[in-house]
Amino acid sequence: MRNSLRWRLAWSFALLSTLAVLIQAIALFMTTEEQEEDMIDEVVNVTLDDILTRSGGTMPGLSQQSLTQRLSLYHLRPGESPAPLPREYGSKPVGNYEWYSSSTEYHIGIREVGGERFYLLYDVGEHEVRLERLRWNLVTGIFVLGLVSLWLGYWLAGRLLYQLQKMTDHLQRDDRAQLYESGLDREVGLLARALDDYRQRNRELLSREREFTANVSHELRTPLTRVRTSAELLLEEPALAERARTRLERIVTAADDMEARLRGLLFLARETALATLQRLDLRQRVQASAGQFAPACTAAGVGLDVLVPPETMIEADASLLALLLDNLIGNAARYTREGKITIDFADGALTVCDTGPGIAPEHLAHVFDRHYRASDIPGGMGLGLSIVERICAAHGWHCSIDSVAEPGDPRQGTRVTVRFAPAAPI
Repeated sequence: MRNSLRWRLAWSFALLSTLAVLIQAIALFMTTEEQEEDMIDEVVNVTLDDILTRSGGTMPGLSQQSLTQRLSLYHLRPGESPAPLPREYGSKPVGNYEWYSSSTEYHIGIREVGGERFYLLYDVGEHEVRLERLRWNLVTGIFVLGLVSLWLGYWLAGRLLYQLQKMTDHLQRDDRAQLYESGLDREVGLLARALDDYRQRNRELLSREREFTANVSHELRTPLTRVRTSAELLLEEPALAERARTRLERIVTAADDMEARLRGLLFLARETALATLQRLDLRQRVQASAGQFAPACTAAGVGLDVLVPPETMIEADASLLALLLDNLIGNAARYTREGKITIDFADGALTVCDTGPGIAPEHLAHVFDRHYRASDIPGGMGLGLSIVERICAAHGWHCSIDSVAEPGDPRQGTRVTVRFAPAAPI
């Protein structure tokens, strides 16, 4: 909900509406309160002046009189103050005052006629109760209006975003129908046209790529088939020398390997779903891949140890697994000048460890990027680990790299871990 445009619009509408009503409610309350104060002062002044006018300013013997339940009149000599009021009110100038006693508020009118002082006290508790009731009514109304505004904003946002939601549904279904149609809002129409153009360019690009990969597959497989067929025909010659037979068998094996690699690369290029998962003996596959690099490692004085337990079975595409192993072991063989390369399997994960120069920390975050190279050693194009990551993603595996690049550190080298899907190894 936090990242929902519809909810953001709904909350914005609700907050703006509530803020506007809140400002009006505050203004209404303040105006009402001010008018109440003015009205109370008017009642005090009119009542007190009317009493003095009718009595002529003389009330012999009268010191206190309750006019109503909330109005009380006091007639005292100068310097005296009514019993409820503090003493200082006996010397206050003629005018209107407010006085608070406990939780009760009084409005006081003071007049002086012929040397005698008159006090009119007005208990405004009833007015305060009305103001308090008004305050709570306004608060409740604002809260209810906020909820209604949120619901209304959500509904309005849904109406406004309906066209975008419809376009999203088309895109998720990969519907080939045009997104633009008459009647769309101007902004939505511009977006629909842009998306239609973008989708069309993508379709054309994908069509060209599929055509290219199909052509590459045909043009490369045909000569490979010829090479393999020719080598197999030569192998059938009974008078063939043993050395020539060995070389021809290598040619056949190399042709098979090239075809498997081509099949794997074409799969990655097409980004199709895996269709042929097989139960494969991981140790045999690792040994076959390591065997390709064993002569070079032996010549360089680098050990190559395969410690994968026998009968370790996994489910994978055979050509893609071979491509993954060739890249991992090939990288280790290319960058290791001394020491050894160890290939092991434990706890559902295959590890390829080498004692090479390692990878600096600033390069580790980019080793899976296409064409990124962390070393200037010739012979690489920065694609191997990117291909490994793609193969892992296709199978649901996870690939990670740990490396120490400090010369002299006994831990120097690189460790690549491929963790297979939980159900794959047995």
